[in-house]
Amino acid sequence: MNETQPTDEEQIQFSLRAFRGIEAGLGEADPIATIAQKLEAQHPGHLILVQAGKFLHGYDRTAYALATLKQYKLKLVGTTIEPHIRVGFPVGNFKRRLWIVVEEFGIPYVVALGTLASGRTIYVSSQPTGNNQVLESVSPQIIADVIYDLKQRGEVNKAAAKQLLANPDSTCFQLKAKAQDLDTQLLHDIIKMPRDLRATYGENLRSCIGRILHSVMAYGLEDNKPQLLKSLSADVDMLKHYLAQAPRLNGLKLSFEHRAGLAVELGRLVGGLIRSTQVQP
Repeated sequence: MNETQPTDEEQIQFSLRAFRGIEAGLGEADPIATIAQKLEAQHPGHLILVQAGKFLHGYDRTAYALATLKQYKLKLVGTTIEPHIRVGFPVGNFKRRLWIVVEEFGIPYVVALGTLASGRTIYVSSQPTGNNQVLESVSPQIIADVIYDLKQRGEVNKAAAKQLLANPDSTCFQLKAKAQDLDTQLLHDIIKMPRDLRATYGENLRSCIGRILHSVMAYGLEDNKPQLLKSLSADVDMLKHYLAQAPRLNGLKLSFEHRAGLAVELGRLVGGLIRSTQVQP
């Protein structure tokens, strides 16, 4: 834990003061959220982050602010009676992540490091330029609306998963799975390419797999499926052509055999769909 605590120089630079932490009430649905609520009551207008294991968690107002300002992913936690929204990131990165936010937006903050067993130390910024008004604009109604929206998304996702498992279109499902897997694998390869190849050859790959993914995702709602499948088949053939070029490109040390195999499997699935609609490729 000592590695994550601010140094003496950092405490001076960021105007931090430290004191022993508060205890979490046992038996709560989310004791870390309870700590955050107590700290928020003591320090209104501050970002509140509390250590939980190897992560720092922010709840409700803090979570919404970080999600809005820095695009952290919101998660719905807690119980049905007492739900919360939460963001989190590794505690080892909190200096790099949090202090940039503070410097950019001027929001004061509170960080609680440690555990209930070892004791918590609370670091509170006391910068005179702290902008306490930012979090005050996040009303309880905004938090309630976000929680409701996340609940609705969860129900939709559950219903969609239930529908898929109960009545799967196995061919269409495999088509999406193969295309998504191939897209992920190619993206990893493109990232590792030399800059000049990434800007030329890599761009061709990305453009081609992008068209393939678009066709695959549109297939279920497409009225003219035969025409879409023809276009998809042509794009898969184009992708196989690009992959076949890889061994002949100087400076490209990546092996594309596995990617080519995925492209061939994808082409077979497309061919099966074409035959099922009685359309010749």
